[in-house]
Amino acid sequence: MSLSHSILAEKFQENENLYPAKPDFVQPEQGSRYMRLFISMFLFFLVFLLWIPENYILGIEIIAILLLHELGHLSMMKLFGYKALNMFFIPFLGAMVTGNKTDVSQKQKLIISLMGPLPGIIIGCGLFLYAIYVQPGIYLVEISLLLILINVLNLIPLDPLDGGNYIEALFFPSNDKFKMYFTLFSSIAIIVIGVLFEFYPILIFGFLMAFKVRAFQKSKVIHDDLDSIDFNYRKKYKDLSDREYWTMRRVFLENNPKIKEIIPDDEVIWENENLIIEQINQLLRVDIKRDLSVLQRSIFFSLLLAALLFPVYLIVKNYHIVTWYLENAFI
Repeated sequence: MSLSHSILAEKFQENENLYPAKPDFVQPEQGSRYMRLFISMFLFFLVFLLWIPENYILGIEIIAILLLHELGHLSMMKLFGYKALNMFFIPFLGAMVTGNKTDVSQKQKLIISLMGPLPGIIIGCGLFLYAIYVQPGIYLVEISLLLILINVLNLIPLDPLDGGNYIEALFFPSNDKFKMYFTLFSSIAIIVIGVLFEFYPILIFGFLMAFKVRAFQKSKVIHDDLDSIDFNYRKKYKDLSDREYWTMRRVFLENNPKIKEIIPDDEVIWENENLIIEQINQLLRVDIKRDLSVLQRSIFFSLLLAALLFPVYLIVKNYHIVTWYLENAFI
């Protein structure tokens, strides 16, 4: 153990009463979630019209499909007791739902990830089969293909797509090291895809994911320091004692000297203490409950393969419908 770690360990063993009271985490006011959803949806549509001004109907279809997709995630998150749920659209990239929950299981994460794309894939395949065997129509085929394309792409096993979250929850739900390597691989893959298809928003997003990889690296260094003093960071913020809070705060600041320069004293509550609390919250780890047997993992993996491969098989086998659509579509 290094000298700095020895000093830190001694500090950690000090009496609990020597530390100031741990500050409460004050959730910032976020305004109406419906207003944020509406504004983000409007911006998404506006950017789409600037990109493809002659086809506003296609933009409306894409927004409706993304909304259906995210409502699938949202309904499952609500069912499993997630709090502070928010949905918003991101121009060029899609939409997402955020929320928080302290007690999460593998099964819950897998169901949440799958129930975004799965309804769209099922509806898309049903409409495509209807167009094949009953009555083809330009908009019917268009909507079915969009439903399949958007949702199958989301199931590609890359971070931060649903498929990436699915693979992460299935195989390494609590291993930060594997998550870091998986994110790095995903970043490189997304950059390559952006270059191959000359789609610059995707390319830029791939480079931005490097910041997530860097965040994993910095977290690992801090966790290593905490491990060296036998500090248990696998708990919720509300369960941290005063001593544990100030110890984590000190370790965080030691690893972020530029932030430490701004703060006058490492055991005095800063005027922007909420920013430090947010960083500590991100460093805390709550183990995901492993509630899947080997058979259940096999079933969930088979569901992923089926959701990916069946729509592709359906379209390839009936590609004449796609050709007919492309020849007659008003794009």
